Amino acid sequence: MKKQLSKTIDNSKKQSSSLSSSSSSTTTTSASSSSSSASQTAALIKKLLLSTNVAVSETETKTETVTAITEHNDAARLDELRRIFSKLQSTSELILVNTNTKNKNVNVNVTTSSSTTTSTTTSTTTSTTTSTTQATAVQQKWNMWLKKQHSIFLSQLIKAVQSGRKSSLRTFMGVIASSPIIDIHECEHGREHGREHGREHGRKHGREQVERMNPALVQKLVFALMQPNGRDNGVYNDDDDNDDDTDDDNYEPIVAEYMLEMLDVEFLSKYRDVQYYILTSIKLLAQQLYGQKQTDDKRNKDGDTKVGIYAENLVRILLKIELAVDRSELNPVDLKEADGTCSNYLFLPPNYYVCADAESDDEEENFDDSDESSDSEEEEEEEKEKGSESNNNHKDGTNVKSTNKKKAKVKIPPMQSMSQHRSALQEATLAILKIPTLPPRCLKLILQHLPSKILPNATNPLRFADFCTRAYDMGGVTSLLALNSLFVLMTQCGLEYKKFYPSLYNLIEPKIFYVKYRTRFFKLLSKCLTANQMLPAYLVAAFCKKLCRCALSAPPSGALFVLALVSNLLRKHEECACIIHRTGGAVKKKNNNENKGGIGEMVDAYDVEEKDPAKSKAIESSLWELNALERHYHPAVSSMAKGCGMEDGSKMLMHNLDEFLLHTYKSLFEQERKRAGNKRKSKVPLTFHEPKSLFTENDVFDGIFDFPNKKQKV
Repeated sequence: MKKQLSKTIDNSKKQSSSLSSSSSSTTTTSASSSSSSASQTAALIKKLLLSTNVAVSETETKTETVTAITEHNDAARLDELRRIFSKLQSTSELILVNTNTKNKNVNVNVTTSSSTTTSTTTSTTTSTTTSTTQATAVQQKWNMWLKKQHSIFLSQLIKAVQSGRKSSLRTFMGVIASSPIIDIHECEHGREHGREHGREHGRKHGREQVERMNPALVQKLVFALMQPNGRDNGVYNDDDDNDDDTDDDNYEPIVAEYMLEMLDVEFLSKYRDVQYYILTSIKLLAQQLYGQKQTDDKRNKDGDTKVGIYAENLVRILLKIELAVDRSELNPVDLKEADGTCSNYLFLPPNYYVCADAESDDEEENFDDSDESSDSEEEEEEEKEKGSESNNNHKDGTNVKSTNKKKAKVKIPPMQSMSQHRSALQEATLAILKIPTLPPRCLKLILQHLPSKILPNATNPLRFADFCTRAYDMGGVTSLLALNSLFVLMTQCGLEYKKFYPSLYNLIEPKIFYVKYRTRFFKLLSKCLTANQMLPAYLVAAFCKKLCRCALSAPPSGALFVLALVSNLLRKHEECACIIHRTGGAVKKKNNNENKGGIGEMVDAYDVEEKDPAKSKAIESSLWELNALERHYHPAVSSMAKGCGMEDGSKMLMHNLDEFLLHTYKSLFEQERKRAGNKRKSKVPLTFHEPKSLFTENDVFDGIFDFPNKKQKV
């Protein structure tokens, strides 16, 4: 798979290089002589484009062998069309995107210079100009017809990708690789020539053709993956009366995972410029979905769910992108200057040899405005001249330093800039989060990867604070997943959120010991409580009290973690030792019928139903739950509850909470089994008393078979 895509990229770049070396005179003669080949090409294109109807009619049959054959034939047809259009682009017969004005001027200058050199008389020049105008008119019509056929080819290719065909996805990648946009930019070599030999000489000899990716084609590819309509992925007819909810769930338009894996392996993970343009395309499509939801007020619930699922597909594509960690990873690798290719860029960026010399992202500028580089340089030179005239009294060394600083500033293309990549990731994610109809599983997916993939790479992580706080207030599993992102924003980005600890307090419930993400929650809970040394005593007491109350109904693994965490908190916050050693308090009297001398029951001041830890009165209560856990059926829980709060913090080390997070029923059982295996010589404790006689004491035959202890001599 990778070899096929690399071959198509190499072939397209070789064809584009051969195009730049061809002259205008050969193109005019070839246009007149290749009329028959153009007609043959047009007939072949029409035949291949019209053959899709037969393939669609055959795929409607339910026979698996027939569908496999038709899909194979359709893949071969689309790949043949890709080769034809790629060849037409290499010969400049098909021009999808017009180049900039400077590119046009350069081409015109080349053709006029070649025509003037070959012409000998004025009559011959006029004849050549009329012939060239006729040829250009024919070429324009031919180009317009080819554009229409190419758009039809792209629509068929989009439908094939939407149906979940891997071969069509690979063909689409080949189309993007063979359809670049060619721009004319001034290179560093031209700037040096301009400084040495003049501006005009630098303009003529310092320009280069630069290929970059076509953003429109990338956006169409992402659109095809965003709205799949395959047999196993989606159904779009709303007229079907189907009351079974499970069938509706099975036919949601979710992109297949194998399509995303193929996109990642062969396209996303290999090329840095593809990552940048994919992120920009995700942003634009998410904005379109948001605008579509805002303007269409009559949309039904089914339409709302589809918009949310389309956004979920964009999230899944976005999470496949692994951005560069260091600036050096954006430099071209395995560079081949003769071919103008490298292994980590689909199209080699301009000024690649000076990108490593830039010191910081502050010196980076957008490469889209590079066409005005000559004008800006003229203004800079004029300012230099004015500055030299006005500052005649300064020393020469200062002027040299100022010119060196201006030379150090380099315009870096966005696909080679760390800040541009991070900004694209941030804007794409925020555009998706604006969509109000995101399904719950999409929210969980975003929250699960937000602290690890998005927040470390975002240019301004605090822009995600509103989303994290709203998700944290939703409750349930969503709050558990939002806890990590919110904790990162508070500890690393300086976010102030007053409701953090009250919301964390309300998340502690007995059911938390049985959820899927309990290990992650307990790990974050221990970080939040142990990392902060400035927590007040009433807050620590409230968490200890509620954790111990939930541990009464928790499994042994959860009870062990709670006891270890409470022990660490009590030793770190010695002002909370009163909840262990408290003996007095309000006493509830017994009924009159009972013994008047008995001791009454002490009333617990702690209010477990209170949501505000400051009002729960936990600091006025006692940890009587530890006394109950001392009678736990598991010996490890019982022994640990007896020593909880009684340790000496200066002599004993804190418990390693990561070890207690790994405990399960199976691990505890295996631990006891190994402990028993190591003590084979020790006696096993059993509830067995050795009998002294054959019959019991009150039995009729008691004492008949009693024998003296000492043997009697006969």
